Amino acid sequence: MMNSDISQNFRSLMIFTAAYVVLVAAIIMLPGKIPYEMVRENGPVETFSVGGYFLFCLFIVYFNVAGILRTDIAPGFFVLLLGLRELDFHARFTTMGMFKIKFFISTEVPLAEKLVVILFIVALVAYAFFFLRGKLGRFKADLLAGSSYAFSIACALGCLVFSKFLDGNSELFEYLLRIDESSQLPRAAEECMELFIPVFLVRALLQYAEKRLCSGRSPY
Repeated sequence: MMNSDISQNFRSLMIFTAAYVVLVAAIIMLPGKIPYEMVRENGPVETFSVGGYFLFCLFIVYFNVAGILRTDIAPGFFVLLLGLRELDFHARFTTMGMFKIKFFISTEVPLAEKLVVILFIVALVAYAFFFLRGKLGRFKADLLAGSSYAFSIACALGCLVFSKFLDGNSELFEYLLRIDESSQLPRAAEECMELFIPVFLVRALLQYAEKRLCSGRSPY
């Protein structure tokens, strides 16, 4: 059974990988300035990403209200933060992006603002630590057992890490691939990778809910 689950996860990964490649290729092959419009800030791809995060939160609320599944507030809270981060919501309250090192060393940012952001980040990390402390063992066991929901979460985390790598190394990719600076390939690769983060998260939530229901366990 475990080998069957692992094989199914591998097939799913291949399908999503193919979908990612096709999506990136389709965007950069569009004529004129359409590729830029597709992957620009607040463009269609980013909008779909944000929609995916909020869809996850809606499912969390629905499952809990309907009694289908009882979850902690933490998953919905952290995914909501990811959606707000995608919208650059924090920029409404800070001088510049608070997730960049420049924010903490720049003289343009008031000291009081830096202290508030530091306290927020410390509180967030502490909350994440106490939440994950009791969950990581079970998640690791489920992942090694080939559980589909755990695999989807791992894929979402992988997309998150790889998208940040693409974001910080676009010039390197331009050099290695010998592409022009005006090419939208690096941007399309990054934005489409970010799009798959909420896709995998929503998939994981639905798979977890199905697992709980099929096992006959209490939603609590």
